[in-house]
Amino acid sequence: MSQDLAHSLAIALKHAGVTTIFGVPGGGPNLQMIGAAEELGIDFVLAHGESAACVMASTHGKLTGGVGVAVVTRGPGLTSAINGLAQATLDRAPLVLISDTVPAEQSERTAHQRLDQVATAAPVTKWSGVLGCQDPTKVVAAAIALATAAPQGAVHLAFDPTQPGDMPPTPPRKDDTDENELQRIRTLISAARQPVIIIGLDAMPAADAIRAALLDTGVPILVTYEAKGIIPESSANYAGFFTGVKAEMPLLQAADLIIGIGLDSVEPMPGPWPYSADVVLLHSYLVETAYFGSPTRIVGQYESLISEVLSLSPDIWPNGFVRPHLADSLDRLPSSSTLTPQDLVSSAHEHFPSAIVTVDAGAHMLVAMPMWRVEDPGSVLISNGLATMGFALPAAIGAATAFPDRKVICFVGDGGLGMVLGELEVLHRRQLNVTVIVFNDASLSLIKLKQGERQGGHGAVGYSPISFAGVASAMGIESATARNRSELTASLTQSSDRPFLIDACIDGSDYVAIMELARG
Repeated sequence: MSQDLAHSLAIALKHAGVTTIFGVPGGGPNLQMIGAAEELGIDFVLAHGESAACVMASTHGKLTGGVGVAVVTRGPGLTSAINGLAQATLDRAPLVLISDTVPAEQSERTAHQRLDQVATAAPVTKWSGVLGCQDPTKVVAAAIALATAAPQGAVHLAFDPTQPGDMPPTPPRKDDTDENELQRIRTLISAARQPVIIIGLDAMPAADAIRAALLDTGVPILVTYEAKGIIPESSANYAGFFTGVKAEMPLLQAADLIIGIGLDSVEPMPGPWPYSADVVLLHSYLVETAYFGSPTRIVGQYESLISEVLSLSPDIWPNGFVRPHLADSLDRLPSSSTLTPQDLVSSAHEHFPSAIVTVDAGAHMLVAMPMWRVEDPGSVLISNGLATMGFALPAAIGAATAFPDRKVICFVGDGGLGMVLGELEVLHRRQLNVTVIVFNDASLSLIKLKQGERQGGHGAVGYSPISFAGVASAMGIESATARNRSELTASLTQSSDRPFLIDACIDGSDYVAIMELARG
């Protein structure tokens, strides 16, 4: 019975264009799922942790324009995947997770690993239900449609051939915009003399149309982390990041209108909205808006919305605007260190300017995100909505699996790498062209910067020194330790076409000035 359901699952995944499944099996139905998929030519990537497998899968789906698929076992397999489910949901990445479960027909006598897995996964997914014996191919297709519909996110299916199963809901319709709202927005935009545009992650699918409409308008444009690259960073319009902190405040305080395109309130840092200008939000679905005060929101396709409402006055910013230069300012910060966080980013960019980059949560992201300059979208990946540590390495594995001919750079702190250290073995086993660059200062640097008196002292944020180069070598990965720029350059050259780890020994005190510049 379970073999038939596994076969139906594999057929549905194949029909949806799935080429790769990630996961950690627990025997029984898990292995049947993997075997049925492999018979149809679907690859399986074995991970060391379930959350990491979910991150690999959702990243793969996001980059390929399809859906990420992961398989885990019952009980601890599902509970260990929770962070990966939350990452996909809050970072708007498409994921379908299939978990084994205690079959309903055995549940009265089997207590071992018995959980209400559907209910357990529900709070961190768009939907959680049972994949049973009734119309399984339709259920899988509906699950994929839901995971890939905006806002993208995670869907969980508990594999149980002894139940009929559940049908995922149809994605909600997108509301049409009232003509009165359209006219109000047209009036606001045409009257604006100092508008600022903020582009968010939902605009990524319409990046080409948005670029064509906005470049050369003379309007300063901020982007969120996940919208990086929609506006070329060499463009005169590009004004830096919108993250909800200090760096962009002067520009937004000077604005007489703030226009959000694809802007999702999951992206900025929590905090007040201190700006007095009217806010207009263009979005493809009914997004939450409370973070931005009392904005006017319209919903539709970006191409048509922009052509209908974005009629800007020719007299835009008559006195010009101050363009933030965070990357340049970071590069000029004085330091007595032989190797700074800025050195790691600028040198890696010099060696591999067209690489896909994954960035972990931590103090190093304050350097990596502004200093890794790009001209096109989709090549820099970060967990922003969940902001989870342990993202960058499995995301790099997902990216390298999707695009084996491209170089992938993984920027990660020692804390984040420690959470997913076992996944280094996947780089060796699969021979993925990933260079892992560890910002190693034996500390939770970002948390340390926030630490006050009577908050635990060094013991709350400090680790013993670890040789990550030694760990990587023990896993079969070539590695090097970099203590200065010349050692870093040699290491980057050596890492050009293979899995490689660079253990970069930096001084965490450099982050104090970086934090002040970026966030205040």
